Amino acid sequence: MKPEDGRDLRKAYKRLMWFLLCIFLVDAFIVFLLINYANLSPVLSGFIIIVFTSIVYLCFYLICDKIDKRKKIEQEREKYKDPFSKK
Repeated sequence: MKPEDGRDLRKAYKRLMWFLLCIFLVDAFIVFLLINYANLSPVLSGFIIIVFTSIVYLCFYLICDKIDKRKKIEQEREKYKDPFSKK
């Protein structure tokens, strides 16, 4: 494993952990609302939360992928840039 692979893996784990922490809080609030105020069954509430979390994670993954691609393109552009020239 290359050092940059380890760095990318740590960055991916950090992003995933922040996502899980945030989505857990949001899901707990939504389940509370669905069970107590909408009077839905716990099974139906769980299914709604699974679908909601899947859709949110897909959007999160696509956004992170787009950000990583832009950063990679920017790094490639800066690699060939002369450090002694003025902008």
